[in-house]
Amino acid sequence: MTLTDTTTLAGIRAHHLFAGLSPPQLQRLLGSASVEEADAGQLLFDRGQPAMHFYVVIEGQVNLVLYSKNGEEKIVDILGPGQSFAEAVMFMAGPVYPVSAMAATHARIARFSSTEYVAMLRESPETCLRMLGHLSQRLHMRIREIEYLTLASATHRLVRMIESRLPVDTDGPAEIQLQESRQEIASRLSMKPETLSRILRTLQDSGAITVHGRVLQVPSRNRLLSLLDTPA
Repeated sequence: MTLTDTTTLAGIRAHHLFAGLSPPQLQRLLGSASVEEADAGQLLFDRGQPAMHFYVVIEGQVNLVLYSKNGEEKIVDILGPGQSFAEAVMFMAGPVYPVSAMAATHARIARFSSTEYVAMLRESPETCLRMLGHLSQRLHMRIREIEYLTLASATHRLVRMIESRLPVDTDGPAEIQLQESRQEIASRLSMKPETLSRILRTLQDSGAITVHGRVLQVPSRNRLLSLLDTPA
């Protein structure tokens, strides 16, 4: 299936991987792209496989996972619409996927040729410089995320995740529909599921949130953020 949907194409053009491309370059890349449908639980690629493509999520949710020697799953990242994955691997020598990718829900994913993308960068130093600028911004964002995952308390990490999903420029009230399961959220935030449940109860008891299954109601952003120093 080719990329033809107008809304999807607009989102692709705005993505940081494509924002630095000229219209002819973008059309060249789209000519080799395709859209895949994946059912929940379907493996998109496995760790160690040759990295021939990179992807952008159009609909649904994709999890990047690692498995320990005893088969325990660790979710490295949870990706939703508009987010890309496997793009960094194309710049490595002898690229193979370092993690596995699995559809967590029914998903539509755009697949792009890594070879075609790298070829365009080799042909145009100007495109490379524009791309480096966009990727540098993304790198700073990821560094900040790693800092709060490693240095902040479990409560801090959860509060920041909830706050990041609130509508911007408003104190509330607001409602959030979580797409992930509690186990997935706990894995993403590097905590045990029971720790996540305990913190959710604490936040609810304090009046900072109200929990209804996967729906979180937040009366006030400021009230939620005032709990950042609550011990985990």
